[in-house]
Amino acid sequence: MDPLSLIAAIAFFGYIAVVIVSITVDIITEWFRARGRIKAENSDAIAFSLAERIANKDYAKVGGVFDKTPAAATTRVVQGFFDQRTGRVVEARALASTRQPGPEVVRHHAAGRGLVVYS
Repeated sequence: MDPLSLIAAIAFFGYIAVVIVSITVDIITEWFRARGRIKAENSDAIAFSLAERIANKDYAKVGGVFDKTPAAATTRVVQGFFDQRTGRVVEARALASTRQPGPEVVRHHAAGRGLVVYS
């Protein structure tokens, strides 16, 4: 999965969670764990996080998702489940924070040039 395909598949989110605390791997993985049924019911679904910005470093423009997010948000991440067969995002949320993200979040997204796929 490349970031451009994923960006094209991201169309609508029910909410943007503006996180007061730092975005950490624990916050990201807990959301995935709470939705474990998605992977259990759909073997084509993969868990991902896509950074628009991490600690003020830009990675990908995720159009429309962060338009109403305060400009001060130095970290903006979309996380969700992408169905490889249909090319659609099954469920997702967007996170924005003004706090420094956890070091693992920075490292993983830098290594994946903004995209992290979780197994």
